[in-house]
Amino acid sequence: MSTTEGIRTITEKSIGAWFNTNSAMLPGVQIALGQTSTSRGLPLVIIHAETASAATDLGAFWQGNFEVTVKVYVYSSADDDDTKLDALEAHRERVLAVYSIMGDVEGLKSSWTQGQMYSGWMVSDDEGVEGRRYGNLITYTIFAVYPPA
Repeated sequence: MSTTEGIRTITEKSIGAWFNTNSAMLPGVQIALGQTSTSRGLPLVIIHAETASAATDLGAFWQGNFEVTVKVYVYSSADDDDTKLDALEAHRERVLAVYSIMGDVEGLKSSWTQGQMYSGWMVSDDEGVEGRRYGNLITYTIFAVYPPA
């Protein structure tokens, strides 16, 4: 029986491992994977492999290759005691740290847990505020393949 996990799970765990390797860039920030009921506090980064589809450029012969849409959510509190009046600046520094971690594609490839990551890039970054929380939704495209059978 194969022990291969789903490509979305592989993607979340692999990116999560890379974030853990680079945790010094996000001190005090909780990293959560996927949709979970785990109790969460702020500041927080959520890594969610939202969709996975056959790599369209490969047509009918995709052979386990996937295009995965990954959404990285970055949340911070405007009332964070550690940042005081600089909460927005601290939030944006966290966003830049995510850019840096995800932008190191070779490092991210080296953290892949099953199969192989081919490539990845940022698609968009949307910033917003709700109540007393700052939030960014950063979307990435990742190309990856299952391990050989």
